[in-house]
Amino acid sequence: MLAFYAVALISLFLVAAGSVAYLLWAALRRPSRQVRWAVIGAGVAVLGYAAAVAYGLAFTDPVQVCGEKTLDNDFPLVRVRVNAFPPDVSCYWTDSGTYGPSHPTALGTWVMWAGTGILVVALSVILIGRRSRASRWVRAGAIWSPLVAAMIWVTGVGPAMGLSRTELYDECLHAKTVPPETKLIRIDVRDIERTVFPPSLTCTYSDSEADLLAPERTGLLGCGVVFVAFTGVALSQAARAGRPRPSM
Repeated sequence: MLAFYAVALISLFLVAAGSVAYLLWAALRRPSRQVRWAVIGAGVAVLGYAAAVAYGLAFTDPVQVCGEKTLDNDFPLVRVRVNAFPPDVSCYWTDSGTYGPSHPTALGTWVMWAGTGILVVALSVILIGRRSRASRWVRAGAIWSPLVAAMIWVTGVGPAMGLSRTELYDECLHAKTVPPETKLIRIDVRDIERTVFPPSLTCTYSDSEADLLAPERTGLLGCGVVFVAFTGVALSQAARAGRPRPSM
């Protein structure tokens, strides 16, 4: 709990200091609106990352970041998993097999991704606004599709590939768990198969199979198709624009 308040106070102080620095920079340099948004997005992303790792405390003392799940400590902490990127602190409790781990710094991670989104959009607008033989919408599709694919990989596929065997078992168990208000049944996880490309995480149960990365794989395939389509259109437009017009 103490770590939570410390992270909040440090974040408020940095927001105030950063706001003053940004206002002075904007008044002196008078940048364009797109550049301003890019700077804001970069600052928010850096602040969000720092808060997501509790300003380094997640790497030095992750147990303090997790704290206690309840006031009476009804569900003791079993283990802690810390990811440097994407930043994540996963606290596994005695009931995490049913309800999954808790993420005390998840808000900082969401702030980081929000800032990254603002930065990417601002930079995309700057790039798309430049002169080119391809239309703006075609260039936007060619730029955005690989960025979305990278985001899907970093946020979904990458963390799954870094899980240990025990953590994979917990994820398979959690995906199959029935709602807590119903009568619990025994869940038998017989096998877990993980492949990098195409990304898949297949949990084999006694009665069925489930691929936990099916949505991510579908998203990556869609981004690939969109990228190839827009890139082909961009090359076609550039080729047509470069041809000399027949003289009358």
